Amino acid sequence: MYEVTDPVAAEQEAIAAERERLARQEERRRNRGSGTASGFMRRKWRWLGVNDDQAIEAVRGLLTDIAAGTSLSEDQHATVGRALEGSPDRETLLPAVQAGLRSLPAATVLLHLRELWSSGVRWLNEAGNGRCRILCSTAPGIELVTGRSRTISGGPAFSLFTSAATRGAIPLPVRFLAELLPWAPLSVLDDLVDHEGLFPDDKPWEARAEADGRYLRARMVPETVTRADAEELGWDFHLRRRAFLEGDTVVRQEPEDVWDLLYDVLMDGDISSIGALDSALPRAQQIELRDLRSGAVTGQWPRDTLEDRGLWQLMSELWRPSEQVDPGRSEFHALVALNRAYDLTKSGDLEAAARQALSFLPGQRRTRGIPAELVSEAYAIAAYAAAVNNKLDTAEEYAAKAVPATGGVAQNNLTLVRRWRETTRNNRDPVTNPFLEVGLDHGSTEWEQHCREVFRLCQGDLEGQARLNRAQDRIDGAQRHAAGFDVFFRIPLDRTRYVMPKAVPLRLVPPLEPLPRRTSVTSGGDLEAIRARAAVELIDDFRTTAPHLDRHGTTF
Repeated sequence: MYEVTDPVAAEQEAIAAERERLARQEERRRNRGSGTASGFMRRKWRWLGVNDDQAIEAVRGLLTDIAAGTSLSEDQHATVGRALEGSPDRETLLPAVQAGLRSLPAATVLLHLRELWSSGVRWLNEAGNGRCRILCSTAPGIELVTGRSRTISGGPAFSLFTSAATRGAIPLPVRFLAELLPWAPLSVLDDLVDHEGLFPDDKPWEARAEADGRYLRARMVPETVTRADAEELGWDFHLRRRAFLEGDTVVRQEPEDVWDLLYDVLMDGDISSIGALDSALPRAQQIELRDLRSGAVTGQWPRDTLEDRGLWQLMSELWRPSEQVDPGRSEFHALVALNRAYDLTKSGDLEAAARQALSFLPGQRRTRGIPAELVSEAYAIAAYAAAVNNKLDTAEEYAAKAVPATGGVAQNNLTLVRRWRETTRNNRDPVTNPFLEVGLDHGSTEWEQHCREVFRLCQGDLEGQARLNRAQDRIDGAQRHAAGFDVFFRIPLDRTRYVMPKAVPLRLVPPLEPLPRRTSVTSGGDLEAIRARAAVELIDDFRTTAPHLDRHGTTF
């Protein structure tokens, strides 16, 4: 329906249509006969501005078609009949011709106006002659927007013709829209949209059939297009953008497009695809992405960037801080700081982990606004580090403060710390969590395979291998114990608190652009149909009296 064709092909179609019209015109002339008017008859016709045999034949052809109609009055029929017999009446013929033209089909009116114009018969007023010159041009184009032609105006169809002939370069008067929108070729409306001659406030879709209306809304007000509309249009960009924004599955394409890359980089944190994403994004979003990467050098971003939670996954992949992070700067920084403290705990650097965890606690600078559940996790990490360093009084204090916002797991940790305090050091079980000791998350089901791999890496490190074996024995023993892994101090209290949120990154989503044009340039057939309607409008420009003839034979 909207297949785009080559403009050269459209021009060739227009030329072919014009050749066909000229052939029909020549055939009509041959059918009329080749009788040459007498000198006396020529003089009669000259008084009406019909100056030679070609012009007389053109007029006779027009009069013949008019005489076959039934719209003329008896007097007008008589006037036309006398003119066909060679006695045209200077005073009454033109009004009769004007009345007769109104009963002819639009294409026939255009045909006769062309013949009259090419024969030099000027039976229109000055404004009509200007419009007729444009309508009778074989291939009017951009010259219509320059010089005198630019000032020529007319009715609805004529205005549409000049706009269509110049592919929208000549705007369409607003006062004609209501009349033209229901029948104007869709390609002409597309020209107007492209040249800003048609605006959303005009609501052209309301005057069209459903399919055309859907297409025009997509071209002019894409935000009003529903999923069903986009499916009818086969508008893939709109459908994939909507799926991404709504968190639906984005089916991968081959080759991958911007939505595939956004999902990889922003949702999965695959920074290996960030260069491809940069190339695929529109300029505005490309700048946003580059600013995001620049901010990762120091961990500093504008406030509005930090508020876009959909960017956090990528930001956390780009920024791997080696120094202590201030959790009070933003919720994102607090989440990064908490993960840093946890990673340091698993790597065995409990001193650095404790310092990072303590930055969350009351009394530190800029701690207001940190979510309570993150503070509880920081308390738990600080309590664990204190317990491992045999500071059980401090460990109990921190573990107790982790309970209100967490409950069960934190309460179990507090019970363990209190039991350790009540037990002498020699009779106390190890306070470390064996999963954390070997660099795993608490309760990981992959501990056996992981321990075998670490053991191979520790070849020659007898102390390290012994420490690994002790951790394995403790995990294995806990599995057989009724309490299970609850015999270990557990962090995180809730693993989901450490996870970067999965949200749509609004700042990097390309905007919804209007649907690209799908129509071809206006065909020669469509342009001829508009031209014919415009020719009918020229009937109002017929003179009521014959043009004046001066003594040199010039009509005006």
